[in-house]
Amino acid sequence: MIVELGVGKFIAAGGCLVCGVVVIAGIGGGAKYAFTARDTAKLRATICAYAAPPGAVRPLAAARFGLSSQQIANARQIVNVAAKLGLPRRAAEIALGTAIQESSLTNLRTGAGSYGLFQQQPSQGWGTKQQVTDPSHAARSFYKRLVEIPGWEHMPLTQAAALVQRPREDLRDAYAEHEPRAKALVALLWKGGSSGRAAVDTTTSDDMRVSIQAAAGLGVSRDELVASIAADLAGQNSGERPDPDEIRKRADDIVTAVASQLCKELKSKLDGPSQEDAPAVLPSGRGAIAVRAALRVIGVPYSWGGGGPGGPSFGTGRGAGIKGFDCSGLTEYAWSRAGVGIGSSTGPQWHSGKHVDRSQLQPGDLVFFAYNPRDPSTIHHVGLYIGEGKMVHAPHTGSHVQIAPMSRSDYAGAVRPS
Repeated sequence: MIVELGVGKFIAAGGCLVCGVVVIAGIGGGAKYAFTARDTAKLRATICAYAAPPGAVRPLAAARFGLSSQQIANARQIVNVAAKLGLPRRAAEIALGTAIQESSLTNLRTGAGSYGLFQQQPSQGWGTKQQVTDPSHAARSFYKRLVEIPGWEHMPLTQAAALVQRPREDLRDAYAEHEPRAKALVALLWKGGSSGRAAVDTTTSDDMRVSIQAAAGLGVSRDELVASIAADLAGQNSGERPDPDEIRKRADDIVTAVASQLCKELKSKLDGPSQEDAPAVLPSGRGAIAVRAALRVIGVPYSWGGGGPGGPSFGTGRGAGIKGFDCSGLTEYAWSRAGVGIGSSTGPQWHSGKHVDRSQLQPGDLVFFAYNPRDPSTIHHVGLYIGEGKMVHAPHTGSHVQIAPMSRSDYAGAVRPS
């Protein structure tokens, strides 16, 4: 197991990505003490090597579940949507059990008024035929109705599924037989999770990110890292006998997902805003002033609760020891440079000016993202549009201010401060 307290408990200190003394137990025999890498370029090279190249992630053994590779791909989309929405694994289990019953995880595009993985009917408000045959949209629609059911988390799968789908009375118990297979699929497809506890969001988990950074700094091989994480995951399954191959596959997926994200972030930090990332020309006006201010602080660390009109600051909670910006702190700072106060959190910022259509976006507009894009009360992130379909933002703990594309499904709207 990596470090004395398990995966993600590396001792990391100092001002660089991974600095300080790190204790590693069980790798290469016995405990080792070493200073981690302070060279960001070398650290990036190692972390990027951890990330499997496109298409290298081992596919799930479809034959084991009696499913084709396309059915597995559809199941993966259903599970990934639940994770992106911040829902618990139970939601994905209910959705998969439902889709297995309704369509055998086949995206049906023909039928008598019902289509897609969940056999949703456009006439009943699920969306157009094109939308309900889009697995991502279909899953989001299912989850939207599921979470509106009081106590759904504690219901038997067949009861929750029937309340969403409203089938004929004689079919209301039909979903129950698919629960074991749905649970097994979610256990394998849920990224970063373990079958014995709630899943870890592998793109934002502070512990896992720091672990991989520290392992890279110490020169731990990818195989050793995966084996150590697998051992830690297996140890979390108290009273169970997990399949070693499943545990190893899950650990491999964790390393791939987290290392891929870190690789992208380190590339941005090393290269900074470039002609490739930032618009070549910005128009005049206060929006352009705000964008230039935000671009000047690219690379500044993310800090929960940090940042404001005066620039980066120490945050609160898990950001208390980091001087930097959170998402709304960055946008507040940028617009303060343009002489406009927009408030310090996403709530006031959503009401800080005129709402504009996505097709009319201009540099400097605030762009918002929500768990439910139609419900502003679920907004969880804000960035600053810089043009050419890109934004500058402060994504999450462990990252830094950076440029990113706006091709996200949780886009909720935009505001032009005034």
